[in-house]
Amino acid sequence: MFQDRGNLIGLLLLGLCAVVAGALIWQIATGNRLQYTGPTWLIWVLAIIIVGGSLYGLVRGGSGRRWPNPQAGQPSWWSRLFGRKNDEHQR
Repeated sequence: MFQDRGNLIGLLLLGLCAVVAGALIWQIATGNRLQYTGPTWLIWVLAIIIVGGSLYGLVRGGSGRRWPNPQAGQPSWWSRLFGRKNDEHQR
């Protein structure tokens, strides 16, 4: 399941959701409100990364493209990123 790290992004998103859920439950239970006091430029940088990544995915994906199909023969992004061959991660 975790050999080619294909589920890594899902685990990261699950962890992020758990942190946010914990913070929201803490706010409800204590009646306190969390307030962001960090630099405002960080909000803009994160927004640009999220919107830019979404637009990049839409443009690059084109019409009719779906989630990667393992039967198509293309290795996972993790394997392509680190230069592994298709048969190396199947052993």
